[in-house]
Amino acid sequence: MNIQGSTILVIGANGVFGRLTAEKLMAMGANVIGTARSNESAANLPAGLAQGLLLDLESAESIATLTGYLSTSGVQLDGVINLAGVVGFGSATDTSASDAQKLMQVNHLGPSAVISALLPVLSKSEREPFILSISGVVAEKIFPGMSAYVTSKTAHSTWLKALNLEARRMKIRVIDARPGHTETGLASRAVFGVAPAFPQGMTPQHVVDTIVAAIVTGSNELASENF
Repeated sequence: MNIQGSTILVIGANGVFGRLTAEKLMAMGANVIGTARSNESAANLPAGLAQGLLLDLESAESIATLTGYLSTSGVQLDGVINLAGVVGFGSATDTSASDAQKLMQVNHLGPSAVISALLPVLSKSEREPFILSISGVVAEKIFPGMSAYVTSKTAHSTWLKALNLEARRMKIRVIDARPGHTETGLASRAVFGVAPAFPQGMTPQHVVDTIVAAIVTGSNELASENF
């Protein structure tokens, strides 16, 4: 895909992955629409965005507002990248239903609702429209003490695989990115529980460079071994 002149939505552009990705895409000539959850977190959006919008993946109203706007504003989207996510730690028996639901909503249900609603917009792209979302290595390998997180990411990865088959009719490419542990600081911001001692992870820039390269070269899967 030729990034120059394309318009790409980056969900979670205020985060470590999202900010680096948005900046790289803009440097390559893309028009990037970036989202943040709140006015406070929007302060971390990178400069130079075509638009900065609010999107709370835990709010059905926020999801409907964003997707409704992008569906009727006349903006032609060529790609959607989901880089938002939260993590929590704890055994299956120690994790409450509400904590598990939060991870499922932010990591899978919210992003899938946004992506599904924007499929008709993407299908009108005259470029090579794509969707990319991070599920992570936990979609390939089960880790103890992370039952709710693994479940949410595995669900999202499976959904992306099904979507890839369905979206072919609209000529939309779907990329499931599954990087291993990366030094984004996410583990230190867990919504519940305490992170175990992880080995040194990859740099965020390495992961972002790999993701953008996959978009450009036409890949539709990024397994953990590809990072």
